[in-house]
Amino acid sequence: MVRALLACALTLVACNPAATTAPPAPLPAPAPAKPPGPPRPVALPAVAVTIDDLVVGGRDLPDERLQEMTAGILRHITAGGVPVVAFVNSAKLGEGVQRQARIRLLRQWTDAGVELGNHTHAHPSLQDTPLADYEADVLRGEPEIRALDAEHGWPLRYFRHPYLRTGPTLEVRDAFEQFLAEHHYTVAPVTIDNSDWLFNLVYSDAKSRGDTALMARVGVAFITYMGEVLTFHEQATDRLMGRPIRHILLLHANELNADHLDEVIALYRERGYSFISLADALADDAYQQPDRYAGPAGVSWLYRWEFTRGPKQIDWTAEPRIPEFVQTAYDAAQRAD
Repeated sequence: MVRALLACALTLVACNPAATTAPPAPLPAPAPAKPPGPPRPVALPAVAVTIDDLVVGGRDLPDERLQEMTAGILRHITAGGVPVVAFVNSAKLGEGVQRQARIRLLRQWTDAGVELGNHTHAHPSLQDTPLADYEADVLRGEPEIRALDAEHGWPLRYFRHPYLRTGPTLEVRDAFEQFLAEHHYTVAPVTIDNSDWLFNLVYSDAKSRGDTALMARVGVAFITYMGEVLTFHEQATDRLMGRPIRHILLLHANELNADHLDEVIALYRERGYSFISLADALADDAYQQPDRYAGPAGVSWLYRWEFTRGPKQIDWTAEPRIPEFVQTAYDAAQRAD
């Protein structure tokens, strides 16, 4: 058909001299270049991943396992293209030769594109630590992570409260927030909290014993639990905000996530989530909600916003529970310690 149409067109040109002598029609003027539009909005639902307690959360690990754990987590976030901010307790760097080795381990995180934030030096709780001592511990946690971030041109800008405890009273909380502002910190909130640390203690202890069957069972239960956690917080967000928000997920640097973070990433992607930076998450207006919670609980910012706004809309007692076999093993390990 295309060949026949071309033959017909050539015949018409040959039989019509005017067709061979008429000047070509002028080309249309190019359209003026459009100015760049505003940045594309982040697709919802979206989540920023944060990882606490570097260099390792929970029990300390031998050097070989610590290296394997670090490599596993970094492999998952690199393969998944997941932006991460990770929070360091500098006390976990140790001293002497160990300290230098663990600083090199932290450099693996920054070389993989992970920005480091301050999680204090020794992971104290603001609930029962005098404010002056707590502030001193924050400053003590700075030097190594500030230097590592600076190697990539990043400022040290994020702080995460240990245990998510932001102060026993509003007076203490407000004073500490003033301290953070003076030292150019932004608080890293959490909207999706979970108990990966509890699963990990059982998982890591099973690994130490070579109990691969229990490790596998804990891993399956953990992913099921994380799906339930996401569902709960999605429903709580809808009830509280009336829309999806750019969530911030808390995880920990541990062997459980080293082996199963890819499944967590896949779980979120299956629910339609994109992975965004912490800065992009904080650009959501949700994080401008007033938060006047003070007290002993380390809780999601969803809880804080509901507490401040009132009245109560979310049944927080309905949060997903730890499977009984995991809780029992955890309690037994705590008693043995």
